[in-house]
Amino acid sequence: MQRYLGHSGMMRWFWAPLVATLILSSLWVGLSAALTQRPLAVDGVLDLRGWDFRHDGQIFLEGDWQFWRDRLVNPAEITDGSAPPPALLDVPGRWTSQKVNGVPLNAEGIGTYHLRVLLPKDAPPLAMRHNQRFVAWNVLVNGERSVYAGNVGTDADSTDSAGQKAISAVGPIDGVLDITVQVAAFGGYGGIPRALLLGDADSMYGDWQQELAFRTAFLSVCLSIGVLYLILYVLRPRDRECLVFAVMSVAIALVQLTSNTPLGSEVLYSLPGQLLGFLNNVMFPFVWLSCLASAALLFPGSLRKGLAWPSFLFILAVPVASLWTLQFPWLLTWTATIGLILALMTLIAATGTAAKQRQPLALPMAIAWTVLGVSNLALVHRVGFTGIMEAGYCFMLFLQAALLIDRLRHMLDQAKQSNARLAALNGALEDQVADRTKHLSETVDRLQLAQDRLVQSEKLASLGRLVAGVAHEVNTPVGTALTTATHLAQQVEAAEEAMAAGTMTRRQLADFLTEVKEAANLLTTTVERTAAVVQSFKQIATERSDETRRRLDLHDLLMELRPAMEVRTDAPHVRFVMESKPGLVLETNGGALTQVLGQLLSNCMDHAFPGARPGMIRVAASLTPDGAVDLLVEDDGVGIDPDIRPRLFEPFTTTGRADGRTGLGLHMVYTLVAGPLGGTISVTDRPDGGTLVQVRLPATPRTEAEAASPPPIPSVGAAGMSAIIT
Repeated sequence: MQRYLGHSGMMRWFWAPLVATLILSSLWVGLSAALTQRPLAVDGVLDLRGWDFRHDGQIFLEGDWQFWRDRLVNPAEITDGSAPPPALLDVPGRWTSQKVNGVPLNAEGIGTYHLRVLLPKDAPPLAMRHNQRFVAWNVLVNGERSVYAGNVGTDADSTDSAGQKAISAVGPIDGVLDITVQVAAFGGYGGIPRALLLGDADSMYGDWQQELAFRTAFLSVCLSIGVLYLILYVLRPRDRECLVFAVMSVAIALVQLTSNTPLGSEVLYSLPGQLLGFLNNVMFPFVWLSCLASAALLFPGSLRKGLAWPSFLFILAVPVASLWTLQFPWLLTWTATIGLILALMTLIAATGTAAKQRQPLALPMAIAWTVLGVSNLALVHRVGFTGIMEAGYCFMLFLQAALLIDRLRHMLDQAKQSNARLAALNGALEDQVADRTKHLSETVDRLQLAQDRLVQSEKLASLGRLVAGVAHEVNTPVGTALTTATHLAQQVEAAEEAMAAGTMTRRQLADFLTEVKEAANLLTTTVERTAAVVQSFKQIATERSDETRRRLDLHDLLMELRPAMEVRTDAPHVRFVMESKPGLVLETNGGALTQVLGQLLSNCMDHAFPGARPGMIRVAASLTPDGAVDLLVEDDGVGIDPDIRPRLFEPFTTTGRADGRTGLGLHMVYTLVAGPLGGTISVTDRPDGGTLVQVRLPATPRTEAEAASPPPIPSVGAAGMSAIIT
């Protein structure tokens, strides 16, 4: 995180020494208050008749209490003298470190405390508070149960530590508070680690509510900061220190919940005290391992392994040591102490190295870790004031909040800079898009013009091939007619000469007439054949420019176009077959349909039979059950090239570009079928090889708007056309 702070960022942390000084001063004041001489109980009696609760404040009930070991004594037994003689036991204190009549107490078991508190006559209404919830307590004041923790029993089966009442109003009888404390410790050490607190009721309840509000606010801030750091980590996973601070914030929040505080009493009322104690010890490693991890991330290379590894081990050993406190009462305290000292030395050494590198976060982090470490040590050894640990946590939380604000500020600055750059890029991009759009529009116009020219060239080329075929067909009958006419002229000239000489006989006249008749018949036949070819050519030429729809019989149209189609397919290796029946009436564009047939036949001839391969081309027309008309053009050729199947109807798609083909043939066919003809076209493979092209024409005419907007060009799958687009 320090990479976001310049050397001027050091000024942002001028408050850190001031806040640390205030906290350490509070710690000193708390220590001084703890060491101030206060009234102590003597022989089980605490004389507070000279104590002014309103002026002198609250007081811990400390000193020598009467004590019965291994017994739960009732207040009535103490009052009537039926209870056995008690011993004296110092309060506060744990059984793990106390003796009765020279005999050490067991860590676990049961016991009873008793204290008589003498109060002044003008004592205000009082309240009592206890701070122990990890074993079962039962506090009876003047015979009435006032505060408690769990249910006190004589053995482990009848005892539990779930549920508590930590504060209660108490009323003296004749200026005396007769206090009996029954303790049942099973699964934890017994005793009174922190004495009962007695004070003015208004002040006690006011402090309780203030502490509850403070800890609730502190918990909310901890969780909020943890969530914010977690969000930052999700947004920027490379900032792993955000994840570490999120874990630390959540761990500090859980410490608040599991501690013996008003917040813990209100929120986790039903959980057993032993479980809460263990969870509280588990949070210790989370907090301090987070501190060590944050040091490693904030100041890379600054941790000394000789100190870091022992620190890790001792901190991780704290929850484990808490499981053995009954057998070894000192183990938890000294494990936590050694771990804290080693961790604090490791962190201070890391900040020292970072300070030499002039990193601005070194000073505030060193102060934060020092305050947190001293607070933890004071809590472990039970010195200082109530809330000393929370003071250290507050300082660390305050520092985390400052770091979070700095991080958010930096991210906002980055966002503003990114937005500015993005706005500039958007402006430049808009200019580029406008410029590219202009160039693209010009390019599209040029391509459209080139495509129109190529389409026209394709049409002219197709017409040229048709004219060449027609010329071939016309030349034969014209030659025959010319030969016949020449021969007839010669015969007429010979007859004229014979008649002029008077030598023509009847026989010669009959032969002459026979030859003239045969010649006339031959001339008539050849001229009719020529007229049929010319008429077919005329039909095609005129209908190419016919853009109107008319009612026609497809069979009749095919019969008219048959000579021209035979011309297109006139080759020794190709056999042409046409099948059609009358009655295929539809309203369509004859010129467009003629162009479609011509292009499909040319496509077959150009590509279906390479190398003079023998084959067959079949044209057929039929009526569908729904009244539409199917026009089929099929061949048994070589099949379609797989490379062009998906783009079969796209313009300029061809594998014959080296032969001068443009790849516009089937694009023209699709445009005519989907546009003027208002039909559909599909291309499939024949089962025996070759291609089947199916043109389906509608039974009813479409509107002009439908004809003007052909559907998108379909893609052709595996069953593609065998011919390659020209």
